[in-house]
Amino acid sequence: MAGFIKRYLETKNWTIYQLGNATGLAHQTIRMADKKTVDQMSAKNVRLTAEVFGFTAGEMLDEFYEIEKEITNDEILKELTTVFEKHGYNTDEISSELLDGETIKLDMNDDDITKLADAVNETEHFMAYLDSSTDYMIVEVNSNECKKI
Repeated sequence: MAGFIKRYLETKNWTIYQLGNATGLAHQTIRMADKKTVDQMSAKNVRLTAEVFGFTAGEMLDEFYEIEKEITNDEILKELTTVFEKHGYNTDEISSELLDGETIKLDMNDDDITKLADAVNETEHFMAYLDSSTDYMIVEVNSNECKKI
């Protein structure tokens, strides 16, 4: 996922320019690698970057994979946040715990709750359903998508 190198460097107060100088890699090479996924990064680039920060290549990949997952999760949650904002709902309940199996429960007293449910169900990663036994609309990660996240 694009941006994992830059995000990692930000945690170290480094720039792509500094990494290029330290590794001997062209700055453009690093920028291009940062637009791809971790899996698409060359072994040489991983090794050189790892050496700069005192890691093995495997440890560096672990760092990058974790950041890539965070970026992906941020984008997934942004999808739901956008739907909630569009329909005038509070986004405070939207958090990463939702991706870990938590749910959001919304009171069904609102006349527009079915419109929100329809909009959530149009997203790629989430589903909503009305639970008449509790008078809540439940929003959760689409069970078909859970394994992908």
